[in-house]
Amino acid sequence: MKADEAPGHAIDGGMDCGLLRQALLGSYSWAEKVDFADPAANARFWYVSAEKLEPRLGERFEEDGAELEQPLATARDALGLAAALSREPASASVADFLLRRPEWRHAVRRAQIVAKFPYAEIHDNLIGADLRPVDILRAKLAFFGARSFDPRSDRWLRIALFSGEPLIEDVAAMAPAGEAA
Repeated sequence: MKADEAPGHAIDGGMDCGLLRQALLGSYSWAEKVDFADPAANARFWYVSAEKLEPRLGERFEEDGAELEQPLATARDALGLAAALSREPASASVADFLLRRPEWRHAVRRAQIVAKFPYAEIHDNLIGADLRPVDILRAKLAFFGARSFDPRSDRWLRIALFSGEPLIEDVAAMAPAGEAA
């Protein structure tokens, strides 16, 4: 679970638009099944709450705040970027493209990351009406040792961390003689 995120993920501006579009279509082929012309496919938006600075999910057509949307509509943005790149010369550099179209920086960075790390992306429409945030939460919490999931709604759940694992006293007692626990 250790990741060196200090250097960040710089955008490779020297990449050509044709190669980026090809990588996008390969990495996000699953997204082509989503019809973003359907309002249900765009029903929600993710934002950060001002009070607790926590991620929240808003209903796009019922609530204010969509202008605060975080760049988590990965499927929609990947397809939009692919469409924008299709209007560019394949040999044009990503840097030139982004100088003219800076609104695509987040999607370009994400596409370049996913091309290197295929498990970096949840393969689902994270803004669709049928999204169950609790499923994403369960996946994330499983990385931290969560077990015994007890959903309280489709947006939150109770968990037990390290359920059934030995206590620190038990680990110390299991250490071979002469070794510190």
